[in-house]
Amino acid sequence: MLAQRVKRMAASKTASRLLSKIKEGCELPRDCWKCEKALSCLKQKFFCPSCSAIQPLQENFFDYLGVRASFDVDTSLIKKHFLQLQSQIHPDKFTRCSMKEKEISEFCSSYLNDAYQTLTEPLRRAKYLLELKGQSCNAEETTTSNGDFMLLMMELNEEADSLQTEDEVKRMIAKVDENIDQLCLQFKNHFESQQMNAAKEDVLKMNFFYRLRANLNKKLGFC
Repeated sequence: MLAQRVKRMAASKTASRLLSKIKEGCELPRDCWKCEKALSCLKQKFFCPSCSAIQPLQENFFDYLGVRASFDVDTSLIKKHFLQLQSQIHPDKFTRCSMKEKEISEFCSSYLNDAYQTLTEPLRRAKYLLELKGQSCNAEETTTSNGDFMLLMMELNEEADSLQTEDEVKRMIAKVDENIDQLCLQFKNHFESQQMNAAKEDVLKMNFFYRLRANLNKKLGFC
């Protein structure tokens, strides 16, 4: 009796481990829209293994490009996954398919491009992470309300307006990039420690420096 009980316990533990692995490798079950066969594993999220039909989106940008939802991402891995997916879901691959498959392909391709552009650009990636946490920055929230930083913004804008030579502009661009790098590090730390208000403040400050850099880049053409 004891031996049988030990066997049952061992079998139960093995089954639990297998189930855990299955759950780790699979998403919530769903059916293919075309043939209605079950799709459950992550490797089946783009195409149905039974009828090969392209599948509609059910994920966020990070999941779709196969990376962890984090500010600190491997952009080379994102590019690799982007190119692989692009070669599979581009609308040109579905010219002879049904109208629904064409529509899904067009939507997925557009979504893929948006995902790639968002996750490879730090400011857009930071904003998207906040959106996933329900902390999105509204369109009218383009600057911080921090008094000291608002004063700094005015000073930097005045400094940018006074620049006369290409070397002066390039030096200021380098200084702006240093500020952006510092804010990226601050955002990463604040976001990972769930300090969402501070993370949002970092993004609003980044907004300013990105706009300032764009203006300085334009100014280079007039020096």
